[in-house]
Amino acid sequence: MDKVDVLVATPLRLKSLIEKRKCNLSFVEFLVLDEADKLFEMGFVEQVDAAVAACDGPRVTRALFSATLPETVEQLARSVMTSPMRLTVGERNSANATIAQRLLFCGRESGKMLALRQLISDGIKPPIIVFTQSKDRAKQLAKQLQGDGLRLGLVHAGMSDAKRQAQVDRFRAGDAWTLVATDLMARGMDFVGVGTVINYDFPASPHAYIHRIGRSGRAGRPGAAVTLFTEEDAERGDLRAIANVMKNSGCNVPDWMLHHAGSGDRSGVRRRKKRKDGREDNPRREAIDPRVAANAAAAATAAAARRREKGRAEAKKRRAEKKASSSEKPKPKPK
Repeated sequence: MDKVDVLVATPLRLKSLIEKRKCNLSFVEFLVLDEADKLFEMGFVEQVDAAVAACDGPRVTRALFSATLPETVEQLARSVMTSPMRLTVGERNSANATIAQRLLFCGRESGKMLALRQLISDGIKPPIIVFTQSKDRAKQLAKQLQGDGLRLGLVHAGMSDAKRQAQVDRFRAGDAWTLVATDLMARGMDFVGVGTVINYDFPASPHAYIHRIGRSGRAGRPGAAVTLFTEEDAERGDLRAIANVMKNSGCNVPDWMLHHAGSGDRSGVRRRKKRKDGREDNPRREAIDPRVAANAAAAATAAAARRREKGRAEAKKRRAEKKASSSEKPKPKPK
């Protein structure tokens, strides 16, 4: 490899070059790991270790960057650093405060498409990135939206690099105003002008949520994020984790969301707090649409009632089966 001042590489490709002795990193002075939480996951650790070991110069400085850094990953990262110093910009593991975040209850899965179409019809700020949980979900959603006449793009891991790049270029150029994507696009992509992020499928973790919505609100610009959620999402317990991230970034979040553990119990929805000067908090930062908050609580309560009824029915069935089984046993003959 010819002499260069800055080398940008992915871990696997760099590991391959090192093994083939096509690059000498012993003179490297700065080693930067971007998206460090991802690079220190089990699938990448071996590749990262190869790069760290190759940068063995006496004056090398190692730096890690990430919007999120779990404790387990931080402990692992410290193993390759000497006398590390942590610099945190904003709240740790929180979303950008310039992003107006909102949760929108859709009832069940069938309500998501209706909610998405209504959001688009109401005129949410474009360009828009819509996140799904898998490539199959992304393809299915894109197919449904294409019939609405939208200028649409699609990106997922099942596409070739060339096709993915072509879709990204269309989105950057404004040929597509809506991009349907998987979490593949949640990291490392800097779209300066993205107006709104929609989480069509609920994020798998708070970290995934932070990275997804971080595609908007770049470079100090205001952004928006709308997360659709169903009864199932609320019952899995993921809702509380996301709600706490939103609260940490300055959003007004109903109390029942912050303490909800997936059991279906609700204690009501908190009204907007008034500040000391008597004015209400900025409604643009309201975490959940007030029109659907009551429906969310009622639906979750109904779900809990259905579970209790199902449990009683199953217990009744077991008692009946036990009674029938005992009656079928042959009676002992009298002596």
